[in-house]
Amino acid sequence: MKKTLIAVAAAAALTATSAFAEITFGAWLRVLGSPIASTGEEVVAGMENSWGWGARTARIDINGVSEDGKAGFSMGVYNDVYDGLGTGDRFNLWVKPTDTVKISIGKYDSPDNGLRGDFAYGSWNWLRPYNWAYDGEGLTFDGIWRKGLMVEADPIDGLHLFAVIPMDKQNTYYHTAEWTYRNIQVGFGYAIEGVGKLKAQFIGDWSYTEKQTKKITGTEWKIDQDDGSIVEEDVVTVTDSEVDETKTTGQIGVAFDITAIENLYVTVGARFGIADKDYVPSYLKMAFTAGASYQVSDAMKFSVDGGYVQYQDKCVARDGEAVDNVFFVGGGIDYAIMDGVSLAADVRYMSNAKAGGNGFGKDGDEGAISFLIGVNKSVGSNGSLGVGFQGATNGCGLVTAGGDSNGLVAGYNPVPGTVTGDGDEFVWAIPVSVSVWF
Repeated sequence: MKKTLIAVAAAAALTATSAFAEITFGAWLRVLGSPIASTGEEVVAGMENSWGWGARTARIDINGVSEDGKAGFSMGVYNDVYDGLGTGDRFNLWVKPTDTVKISIGKYDSPDNGLRGDFAYGSWNWLRPYNWAYDGEGLTFDGIWRKGLMVEADPIDGLHLFAVIPMDKQNTYYHTAEWTYRNIQVGFGYAIEGVGKLKAQFIGDWSYTEKQTKKITGTEWKIDQDDGSIVEEDVVTVTDSEVDETKTTGQIGVAFDITAIENLYVTVGARFGIADKDYVPSYLKMAFTAGASYQVSDAMKFSVDGGYVQYQDKCVARDGEAVDNVFFVGGGIDYAIMDGVSLAADVRYMSNAKAGGNGFGKDGDEGAISFLIGVNKSVGSNGSLGVGFQGATNGCGLVTAGGDSNGLVAGYNPVPGTVTGDGDEFVWAIPVSVSVWF
């Protein structure tokens, strides 16, 4: 991202001290407009981001850092055509009390600790199909989606430690220390020169049942339904509640990024969930994911990825019965046709739907295939224009699989505003991609 740098006086008039800071402004935007598409039920047209949630047509990313590099802030201001002006994915301030320690408070975007296991290619940069179990952004290692306080440390070369203390409980400024620290996220990344990077973390995800405390607060007279006599009964009211049984504890994640072989990048990861299957059968039990890309030449790159996910108990359908697992696989090619013109193509398969989601096919027990072929052309130094063709089978949507109007939902009819299809629709679109960066 090319940025415009502006040196400004850092509040000298207010602080009575003279200091200088560097404020940087930048932006990156991609919107896809589909002049013609189909839900498998109706021919439609619309526009949105690759990740859904409307179309983000303007933004400003603002970052500030002091001259000595000891303090700063980050924030974003976005404009979505359907939601208007609002805050972005990141807003936080930070200080570095030492050269190796950074403390920040605010809201974090997913890659903010620098460890997220990304593997994005092909349709992930267009209208994202819904037949994936883990994002291309975070395929092998999860990022941070939290508000709170983060401590980062780099005590030795190659080692990065982090801890995020969540402070984002809805509708209250404070929560119990137990809730806070049982939802903590901690981890590390260690870069081995000439080999790759090892990563591990724990992500707290504490949920629980509540046991209600009952108290006798008085008596009342009632008529016995058997004999008609008048009897006296205690009045019982709920006065309090407490944690009864823990439903979920969280997840452990490990990953390794291999960069030892020239032109080859490999990332592998594993996740393990800690939960009570009697309460949450759809919670993760274990998952294994991997991605690899090979730069064949200056013009051509191949990418493949896939994974296997097992849930705590049987919660997804396959071949007419409930099972506890899904798998997915995909492959794609990026090819530079000529200077400024590039081709992207991929195909992906998922065995059946995600836990708790709608299944693929009429009976919700089939897999789904999605594909893309698209061409991008650079426009000047700060933009690109592309056009593609995408499709997805067996009721798999593009961007989302939900039963509402968000995304290109299979079987969705905009006139009644409901899904009227039977689950085996072929969804397709001809998206026009417009990207700009500054």
